[in-house]
Amino acid sequence: MKGQYFSFDAIIASVIFILALVALLSYWHSVKSFLDYQDDPLSRDAVRLSNLLFTPPTPEAWSCTETGMEKLGFAISWDDRRVNSSILKCAETQAAASQTWLREKLGADANTGVFLKVTNLNDGTITPIGEDVPPSPAPANVVNIRRLATVVNSTTGETTLASFELTLYK
Repeated sequence: MKGQYFSFDAIIASVIFILALVALLSYWHSVKSFLDYQDDPLSRDAVRLSNLLFTPPTPEAWSCTETGMEKLGFAISWDDRRVNSSILKCAETQAAASQTWLREKLGADANTGVFLKVTNLNDGTITPIGEDVPPSPAPANVVNIRRLATVVNSTTGETTLASFELTLYK
């Protein structure tokens, strides 16, 4: 009789041990893959550049016809992080004139390709800004970040919701 209880206890203990071991290994694997993602320089650069998109441009007093913009940012001001539609239109025209304009104004690495796609969620129009999507054959390292923002029409004050999809590749 005692042998049966001992074997039943041993079986339950081994099942609990195996379950605990599987839980520990799955947790370790998820933490390791998250840390690998954080250590990737392109991923860190993508997060940094996506944060820079929602800052005001430097210097704040510049006109689209001049080439005086040092750093690109779409925000109205440091206090108002909504996107200024006139800066967005200016970035579209400036990036169409030069393929490297977006990469230079965001301060990305010279070996990094940068592409920004802005989608107006009200009517579905897509505005591509910057270099084209990754060339063929596809690069080994591609990072996409999508952020939502409110775009304010600088003349009418009307607001729309837009999706900003930033693609970096090496």
